[in-house]
Amino acid sequence: MSVEVRTEAGPVRVGTEECFRHLVEALSDPEPDARKLGICGLVASADSRAAEHIVGLVDDPDLEVRTRAIIALGRLGDVGTAPALMRQARSGNPHVHRAAITALGELGAVGLDLLAAELRVSDPADRVRAAISMGETHDLAALPSLSLALGDPDPTVRARAREAIEKIRECRVF
Repeated sequence: MSVEVRTEAGPVRVGTEECFRHLVEALSDPEPDARKLGICGLVASADSRAAEHIVGLVDDPDLEVRTRAIIALGRLGDVGTAPALMRQARSGNPHVHRAAITALGELGAVGLDLLAAELRVSDPADRVRAAISMGETHDLAALPSLSLALGDPDPTVRARAREAIEKIRECRVF
């Protein structure tokens, strides 16, 4: 049984090169909803080329498209997209910033430097997200920064730093 997607040109079988091309084309559609669907389809395709097409949307004028692209890049785990994610993490938009911090945490060690810097920002919510994301990296290099966060004035930051440290240590036991 094959699954098909309807396009203007007719049905296209999911998982084919033709389907992949249609999804990539959707990324440049003038309608934000089409771009969002293209992102979702490319992530679902699990094609190793997906990130190279999605990365251009981290600067999309539509906030939802931009945020979805950032989240998708984290899920795809392509470390080559880290510079674009780091740039977005420094953006002035809190939604974009938070999505980028989460995505960097999903990339592993590549985002550790930025995440470590986030543990020193003034907003406790950003410090909490940074601590959680550092735990997601499972990287021992995160432990010094997380250890410093154990002295944070915010109790939630301290708790999340402690949980992140435990998570990293547990992963290293096995």
